[in-house]
Amino acid sequence: MTKKSTSTEGCQELAPGRLDELHHLIADKPARQLAGWFKGLSEANRVKIGYALTCHEELCVHDISEVVGISVANASHHLRLMKMLGLTKTRKIGTTVFYSLADDHVRNILILGMDHMEEGT
Repeated sequence: MTKKSTSTEGCQELAPGRLDELHHLIADKPARQLAGWFKGLSEANRVKIGYALTCHEELCVHDISEVVGISVANASHHLRLMKMLGLTKTRKIGTTVFYSLADDHVRNILILGMDHMEEGT
């Protein structure tokens, strides 16, 4: 077993001031919010729900539970979390609630992620 080197050999040094610039750039980003948002996609059934909504613009909880193969109660739980985190939105007609993806950013991330996984890379 080889021991990893802790030297900075091969590491490019940053130009003066660039380290502080990068630090401030990163510090100003809503990283904690984004991590929370990704929590909405950190479970396989939520990914399936999201992906189903990339294929069909909006679905009710009963259809989602059938497509994903989970109970209505379980689907409702996932959808409530996804809505709270800003991944989905709702539209109500009478007593039926229809779910859709919040916007094209969510759609694109799901499609890109699935494409990446299917490529095997």
